Amino acid sequence: MHSLKLILVMNLVILLTQFDGKKACFEEERMGLLELKSFLKQEVVDVSDHDVLPSWVDDPRSDCCLLRLQQLETLDLSGNGLTSSHLQSLMELKSLKNLILSCNSFNGSFPTPELSGFENLETLDLSWNSLSDSPGELDATNFSKLRNVVLHDNYLNSTEILRLLGSLPSLRSLDLSSNMLGMESTLSNQDLITLGRLELLDLSRNYFNGSIPQNLGKLSYLKALYLAGNLFKGSLPVPGLCELRRLQVLDISHNRLEGTLPSCLSNLTSLKVLDVHDNLLSGSITPHLTPSQKFLQFIDISKNVFEGSFSFSSMFNHSKLEVIVLGGTTNKLQIDNDNQAGNGIPLFQLKVLQLSNCSMKNAPLFLLNQHRLIWVDISHNKLSGAIPSWLLQNNTDLKFLNLRNNSFTGKLDPFPQHPLSSMVHMDASYNHIDGHLPKDLGIVLPNLQYLNLSYNFFKGELPSSVGAMRKLLLLDLSFNNLSGKLPNELVKNCTDLGVLKLNNNNFRGDFFSTHFNLSDLRALELGNNEFTGGLMTKEEFYAEMRIFDVSNNKMTGKIPNGIDAKVLLLQSNSFEGQIPCEGFFNAQVVDISHNFLSGQAPSCLISKAFSYVKLLNLRDNRLSGNIPAEISFFPSLRILLLGNNRFNGLIPRQLCQLRDISIMDLSNNFFSGSIPSCLSNVSFGNYFSYSWGNLTFSYWNIRHEDGYSDLYPLVRLYDFTSFWDNVKLEDQYVFNIDFVTKNSLLSFKGNILSYMSGLDLSCNNLTGAIPQSLGKLFSIRALNLSHNHLTGHIPVSLSNLSQIESLDFSYNNLSGRIPSELVDLNFLAVFSVAHNNLSGRIPDKGQFATFGINSYKGNPFLNGPPSEKNRIKPVEILLSSDETEEKWYDIDRTFFISSFVATYGVFLLTFGALLYINPYWRRWWFRFIENFIYSS
Repeated sequence: MHSLKLILVMNLVILLTQFDGKKACFEEERMGLLELKSFLKQEVVDVSDHDVLPSWVDDPRSDCCLLRLQQLETLDLSGNGLTSSHLQSLMELKSLKNLILSCNSFNGSFPTPELSGFENLETLDLSWNSLSDSPGELDATNFSKLRNVVLHDNYLNSTEILRLLGSLPSLRSLDLSSNMLGMESTLSNQDLITLGRLELLDLSRNYFNGSIPQNLGKLSYLKALYLAGNLFKGSLPVPGLCELRRLQVLDISHNRLEGTLPSCLSNLTSLKVLDVHDNLLSGSITPHLTPSQKFLQFIDISKNVFEGSFSFSSMFNHSKLEVIVLGGTTNKLQIDNDNQAGNGIPLFQLKVLQLSNCSMKNAPLFLLNQHRLIWVDISHNKLSGAIPSWLLQNNTDLKFLNLRNNSFTGKLDPFPQHPLSSMVHMDASYNHIDGHLPKDLGIVLPNLQYLNLSYNFFKGELPSSVGAMRKLLLLDLSFNNLSGKLPNELVKNCTDLGVLKLNNNNFRGDFFSTHFNLSDLRALELGNNEFTGGLMTKEEFYAEMRIFDVSNNKMTGKIPNGIDAKVLLLQSNSFEGQIPCEGFFNAQVVDISHNFLSGQAPSCLISKAFSYVKLLNLRDNRLSGNIPAEISFFPSLRILLLGNNRFNGLIPRQLCQLRDISIMDLSNNFFSGSIPSCLSNVSFGNYFSYSWGNLTFSYWNIRHEDGYSDLYPLVRLYDFTSFWDNVKLEDQYVFNIDFVTKNSLLSFKGNILSYMSGLDLSCNNLTGAIPQSLGKLFSIRALNLSHNHLTGHIPVSLSNLSQIESLDFSYNNLSGRIPSELVDLNFLAVFSVAHNNLSGRIPDKGQFATFGINSYKGNPFLNGPPSEKNRIKPVEILLSSDETEEKWYDIDRTFFISSFVATYGVFLLTFGALLYINPYWRRWWFRFIENFIYSS
């Protein structure tokens, strides 16, 4: 449904004419209003009579004439699905100065003919439509008063529109951001020739590449220039850029610009905003590069490759400065803090300071004199010592404090004693802070929405005052040493919580107690604790869940119906019973391994769920029966782990339809029959994806209070996209599995799974031959068919497994030779055919020269050296010509040892019998032993 917005508020001229309460408007005006109402009702979808201008009725006595069309100056029809054809109905509105048509359905060419009748138009907004082509021609006389044109977020793909709109004599502001102007051509000097009268030009996010035109200086009236988010490269256009003496805003961020900042930037004496972040600019930052201290309010030079040192004292005289952004992961810029004590007090009072990734070891001393800070980010540095609690005490309006990833130590003490009602975001994660959490934590920070204290060394219990933070959206206390039961106040009062992360602590008790009232959770991570009790049984609790992690706890009971989350981690608990038949509809990761689940995998569940699942881990349970044929309904499955259960029957051919599988583990079950030859249809790594090893979730849709309204005046003036990245409520799940390969149980995590692939059918009752078709698994890295009853030969086609690293056929009944063609497997690190009936010579080239005798033992008819470096080299025996005529046999080691032991035993028995019979010999033997003992 389109939402109708008729906002007649800006410069609306209403001529009120009433004569003694009688009819007072012209008939043509009244009919014009009714015609406009009728047009809106017909053209706007799903709008009833009472939704559209209910007071405008076909009654001569009505007061609809209060809005006289002939005097209308501003009309906002945004978001109504209008097209160019609808503009004809508005042609009578001759006085219109401001026409807002954003978020409609205009497409194709710029609607020049339809707009030509609005001769008094000064502002035209056609943003958020689907315009793609420039107007064929443009009669400037029809738009002689047009000053502001807003066309951002369309599909315009030619710079020709710059030349056409630039011909309008009164045009002062042109916004063409978020189009595709650079898709077919670069921005040339010719494109800017007609724009000499512009005061604002926004060409950001248009896919422009190449260099910025040199004749930029011809736009001498320009006050704001936005070229951010393109692919511009090369150096800045000098002297053109420095000739823009009226320039107040320069935003060239998010490009590929190189070289140094030109020294002539100091000539831009009117500049208020300088944003060059996220480029490849280099060199040092010297005081003469900084624009005039008279007006500068915002400077962002982060995420470049600047070098040398930067001293804040060089900017102390910029009295209007409000925002400083430095740093970046690739910056070599060093913040000079050593000599600030003798440089006086800065004239500015900052609102925003972002010094992330600046390699700072000490906090800037000038911060002691700042009292209006709203936003402070000094994360990802080398700061040590106590937490700078004085930042909280000195700046009562502070809303955002990010101390993440430093080396702060000690306790959260002294913690402010008075409430900090402005603070909404605090992050001190990844430090070395220890001790107990302050008892009055929630009382001091009552309006906090985001609190992250993860990856520290906090201990003790969670204070009950945390329940006073009723606006809390995210609480992350993971990876600490906290213990005890959770306070009831947390699960009862913090009803806005969307993300709760308590994993990797020592919490205990029943989490889902009778006090539990957290109905808005989107992510609940309780893994690696000692929680007990059962799971929440209300299905609505899981309706919006993204991550639900209770793994590695002591929870019991059954898995309830309706449980649903994109990431569901229930492994390593004591859940029992059957897998429920309802739920898992949005699941992408399901891990319920290492429990006591029993019964069959319910086909009723599989047939209507798991449509998006990528990882399914049911290992180490007591599941039995056949794998349901509905397993083929898993179109997105990448990892299937069913090992260590009691599944039986044939391996279903429906598994062959899971073409995107990279890892499949069916080991340690009771499967019988032959290996399906159609498994060659499964990719087992025959694809590549960088990103599938993790999932990122955003939680912006959770209910929240607006804690950042004080920043909005800054946001309108500055580009704050980099700041909002720090406020996003996001979480990430990294895929993590164990898989047996190379004779070891190895862990694979994150993007490394994009490179790993394997099939494990070991420890079953499989029979028949190894299918020749398995040689088509060109990208597989691990194949384990050991501990079965396979017969026949090792297929020569396996020599096509060019990426194989581990190949295990041990403990079967295979016969024939080891194919010599397997020596071409250059990545093979582990090979085992032990305990089969193989014969012939063992290959000794390539990787096979490295395999020891354990790879071949239990095959009595194999011959040849398994490995020269893994066995004792035999002694060469030179035989005479007569001796060579006889057949030579090696000594039978077993017979030799047996006969030696028997002979030695007979000797001892005979000697003992003689001593027993003859007393003279017995006494002599005892004296001999006695003399030997004492003489030694």
